[in-house]
Amino acid sequence: MTDLLKRLAAAPGVYRGRGDGLESGPFVARIKVTSVVRGNAITLDYEAVSDSKGLQHVEHTILTASEAGRLELHVTCLELPGVTRFVQSEPGVFNAYEGALLAKIIITMPSDGVLTYGWWWSRDDADPREQSRAEVRRTG
Repeated sequence: MTDLLKRLAAAPGVYRGRGDGLESGPFVARIKVTSVVRGNAITLDYEAVSDSKGLQHVEHTILTASEAGRLELHVTCLELPGVTRFVQSEPGVFNAYEGALLAKIIITMPSDGVLTYGWWWSRDDADPREQSRAEVRRTG
């Protein structure tokens, strides 16, 4: 279950690319991946900017393994109060542990130097839907 953590720890740097989604619309994304504590955790600093909305998303996330060995995301961003914990339910799929919205984050590394980061949620009792997704490539 820690494959994503190991892959990101081995590929730190700045990732840039584009994104789109129902909620976000088109945007330019920048995600800085930093390995900390000898790869035991990763920080992800994510910003999304568009011409029409300006800076529309700022996020600081920590990816780490719990005591039980399951991966967790600890997310703070402008849209959520405080820090929200997301727990991995299957490879790359993190469900919100608690919170007002049904939400999940899906992270993939389809190839070396490529990262996708998607936010899914629902404002009612329906299953979460993809609201925004960035596909970024390592540039530095």
